[in-house]
Amino acid sequence: MKENQLKDYLEQTWNMIRRNGFDNPKNVLKTNDPQEIKNLLAKDLPQNPSAYSTLLRNFEHEILPGLNYNTSPNFGAYITGSGNKIGAVAEFIKAFYNQNGLKWNNSPITSELEQLVIKWIAEFCLVPNHNKGVLTSGGSMSNFMSLHFALAKRFPNREMEGFYGASKFTIYCSDQTHSSIDRAMVFLGLGRNQLRKIQTNAQYQIGIAALEKAINDDLKISNVPLMIIGNAGTTNTGTIDPLNQLAKIAKKYDLWYHVDGAYGLPAIRLPEFYSRFEGVEHADSIIMNPHKWMYVPFEASCVLLKEIPEAIHFSPDYLFTENPGERWESSNHTIELSKEFRALKVWFTLKYHGATQLTNFIKHDIDMIQYLADRLAPDFHIDPNHDLSILCFRFNDSSMEDAENERINIHAIRTIESKGKIFITGTKLQGKTHLRVYYGNPERTTKDVDYMINVIKETFQHLVSA
Repeated sequence: MKENQLKDYLEQTWNMIRRNGFDNPKNVLKTNDPQEIKNLLAKDLPQNPSAYSTLLRNFEHEILPGLNYNTSPNFGAYITGSGNKIGAVAEFIKAFYNQNGLKWNNSPITSELEQLVIKWIAEFCLVPNHNKGVLTSGGSMSNFMSLHFALAKRFPNREMEGFYGASKFTIYCSDQTHSSIDRAMVFLGLGRNQLRKIQTNAQYQIGIAALEKAINDDLKISNVPLMIIGNAGTTNTGTIDPLNQLAKIAKKYDLWYHVDGAYGLPAIRLPEFYSRFEGVEHADSIIMNPHKWMYVPFEASCVLLKEIPEAIHFSPDYLFTENPGERWESSNHTIELSKEFRALKVWFTLKYHGATQLTNFIKHDIDMIQYLADRLAPDFHIDPNHDLSILCFRFNDSSMEDAENERINIHAIRTIESKGKIFITGTKLQGKTHLRVYYGNPERTTKDVDYMINVIKETFQHLVSA
């Protein structure tokens, strides 16, 4: 490809993006029908080259209709960050230079920039001593790696001997902890039965007395307590566990202390929230996702540590390095060998926006969720635990049977998704279905929130009157 061709292709691409709604397209969710998506796609393997203009038209007709607009202010589902446009530029540059950080000498800047942005992320989250770590694809992989680091520290012989014949290792977390911990238990071969999910209180925080009892019960039957997990912003409600108390219990029983701050930890930068995160500095490992509340495009997560337990102590002949020196070899610590240049979009985002502006964005998201709560409150039951930027609410008519209220809330979630004007999700709190909204988009305005409120109210009015 020649230089003038690339320039032309980029111009065509930009025109296509503008043509199809750069900022605020009509519908956020395009379809919830898998067959509709499958029918859009041409099935045959391409045998011959295509002109770029043809390829772009194919994209518009086959791929674009199936894209959800996660960047829209009308998107409030899961914890899906909005990304940022400078990060998208970084992604293009990354792909153009096609770096692979499999070894330091294969792409020195990939390794060194990763360690720099890890340091910056730690400083951004006010845990500057946790300035070592690795970038991963997401919170699930970061939690997986954190469990592995705990095992590597506690059982250094596992590299050669494995865990055959060993006692059962037990992990402790609240019943609100992210399901990626369950997944990690499976993929690490520890088994979900060894995950102790401690009941939470009315604020959805882990029960401290119940946690200590569970640890002592395991010790009595010769199980090996390994790790305590604290939440710095749960996925369901944004709850922050009593992190300082958990740190003390972890120290008392000599357990690895892990904090899942994938979503909520950046709120530590706000003075009104700082005390809620006290104790996170005592963690052995912390995870945080820049692709959430640092607005970096997917995928960008990280594990932050004070020291990294080395995962492996061998290198095949084809990766031999004669002069390692002070080279940082990420592959000695993670399951990945090939590794993309994730650090670049984090670097671009932090350099372009700066920590102060990103902090203001976080405050804006929290203000917008409070605005939403205030305006829904006259007509809905608002769960009071919405300190961060997640709000759970439900329709509850006291003149109706509980089952009818439940049916209407479930049907509302389905109806809103099928219409696609906004995208929010549902969850269960204390056994009852709630609608759940997450805000993580600094470009959202009160006008956008008002639009979401109107869609929600119209949906319920229709269902109640039907």
